[in-house]
Amino acid sequence: MSPPLPLLSLLLLLLLNVEPTGASLIRIPLRRVHPGPRSLKPLSGWGDLAEPPGLGASSRGDKPGFMPLTKYMDIGGIKGASVVLGEALWEPSLVFTFAHFDGILGLGFPILAVEGVRPPLDILVEQGLLDKPVFSFYLNRDPDVADGGELVLGGSDPAHYIPPLTFVPVTVPAYWQIHMERVKVGTGLTLCARGCAAILDTGTSLITGPTGEIRALNAAIGGIPLLAGEYLIQCSKIPTLPPVSFLLGGAWFNLTAKDYVIQIARGGVRLCLSGFQALDMPPPAGPLWILGDVFLGTYVAVFDRGDTHDSARVGLARARPRQEGQRGGGPAQAQFSGGRPR
Repeated sequence: MSPPLPLLSLLLLLLLNVEPTGASLIRIPLRRVHPGPRSLKPLSGWGDLAEPPGLGASSRGDKPGFMPLTKYMDIGGIKGASVVLGEALWEPSLVFTFAHFDGILGLGFPILAVEGVRPPLDILVEQGLLDKPVFSFYLNRDPDVADGGELVLGGSDPAHYIPPLTFVPVTVPAYWQIHMERVKVGTGLTLCARGCAAILDTGTSLITGPTGEIRALNAAIGGIPLLAGEYLIQCSKIPTLPPVSFLLGGAWFNLTAKDYVIQIARGGVRLCLSGFQALDMPPPAGPLWILGDVFLGTYVAVFDRGDTHDSARVGLARARPRQEGQRGGGPAQAQFSGGRPR
């Protein structure tokens, strides 16, 4: 669901720093890494990769095996948490050749966990390392800096966003799925006119939607069809392009062309990519939209799993410019109202 990695930089999870003052927050800085020559070296053996195991194929007698694990760029820091990891034996995409990271941190609901394994967020709460099953993302989309933002576990940092948060209930507690009421492009085009399903997902780089609607959206902003449902934009037209607005929880969330056009400069060449990609999700899960990093870079999302008394929800607020939201004024506190994180 992500575009080719040379087009978008990678966000890597780095150090975990526990700040126990007040409500405990675990901060995970994100760092942007541009693929370099070292990333291309593994391609030399791309054609020699082993075939994936067939469905239902058993491992060598189903006997346990041992393999040493090494850390990359120090992605640890929390002590005392016992978690179960899943090892990927085969990687089907060229993406993983370029992506240098230790693994994928699953932050969906437990129903998605393979074989009922307890997700890391649940374990951190159960072991008292977090007060609440809440996390938030601040994504810095400035391509010229290494600082990629911050993942906060246990709450949110109001220095990252402009209050208030608008909360939208989760409709299907698997992925972070919500109800989207409408999408407007300028004043001339309405999509998702009768409401539609949408997923908030930091693991998706762009904003995706059904082919027909994304085609109409890109036509309205002058998008030129490229490959795999992606579109190019004429860079010179960015100042004249209309806003694209999403109605969520009764509030409008607007993206300007500066927000939704991805500008890439390499070797003196400037390329502009539409942030809207066609992706058809078949029933029963689909059709649906995915609000990926193009949306979540403009708006901070606070993901609240809820508890036995309250349902899951997502809070959204406009992200502060990085120069305003820089840390340095002491540890920030999680925001609470009526017993729930704000």
